[in-house]
Amino acid sequence: MGKIARTWDLMGQSLAILKSDKELLWLPICSTIACIAVSVTLLSGAALVVLPQLGSVGSAGQNHPPMSPGMWAFLLFFYLVNYFVVIFFNVALVAIASDRLGGGHATLNDGLEVAWQRKFRILEWAAVAATVGILLRAIENRSRWLGRLVAGLIGVGWTLATFFIVPLLAAEDIGPGEAMARSASLFRENWGEEVVGGFSFGLVFGLLGLPALILPFYGSTLGQDGYLLGVGLAVTYWLMLAVINSTVQGIFMAALYRYATTKNIFPGFRMEDMRGAWQPRG
Repeated sequence: MGKIARTWDLMGQSLAILKSDKELLWLPICSTIACIAVSVTLLSGAALVVLPQLGSVGSAGQNHPPMSPGMWAFLLFFYLVNYFVVIFFNVALVAIASDRLGGGHATLNDGLEVAWQRKFRILEWAAVAATVGILLRAIENRSRWLGRLVAGLIGVGWTLATFFIVPLLAAEDIGPGEAMARSASLFRENWGEEVVGGFSFGLVFGLLGLPALILPFYGSTLGQDGYLLGVGLAVTYWLMLAVINSTVQGIFMAALYRYATTKNIFPGFRMEDMRGAWQPRG
């Protein structure tokens, strides 16, 4: 089965579950609102310090001014806060999805309570993820094409090794080192080390988002107000897709974690899709 076909299949299974638990959508919505609020607050405050520095550097004739230590420190803190918010709500989502898929009746408050109990573990992992993000960013800045290639290769390995971090944090009170070791071990035991993804929610949702590009162009034929309306509708559509994408991925991650740890599957999912989530490279 091709990647697109398998992704559609997995999306259909996850969406069928989402239809009966629509309130799961609130967690990605809250995560998005919190990230936007935090980002606007941090960037507004940083602009008062960073913009004067950029202006003085730019006057020296540099098109791409280097990052100062203060800028790197701010970027690390920015990553840390946003990672914490995203992981916090993802842990809550996976905790609820795992319980409900298993026949339980967990509420939003139950999921948030689990995430709150793990807040320090989540903060520890957010610090690790933020540090890795900064290092990859620094590698990219060192050399444009070579840095991006190296950072891309490291990023792929990092993504696979840490794929089960969120469900592990939702299920157990463990630190980042143990969580990463367990995540990598689960991945190797079930799919091996040299693998390629057998699914891509990002690709499919990206394709689903393309039709919205027509809205601003169509609106522009009706004048400036029509263009603004088209842009607003397109952005609203993309935000809705992003929320559904996050929720569907959380449901699928909970199901895949169950398969990886017990070799069993939740009702509504198929064993062959779990086995084929990743496939041998080559």
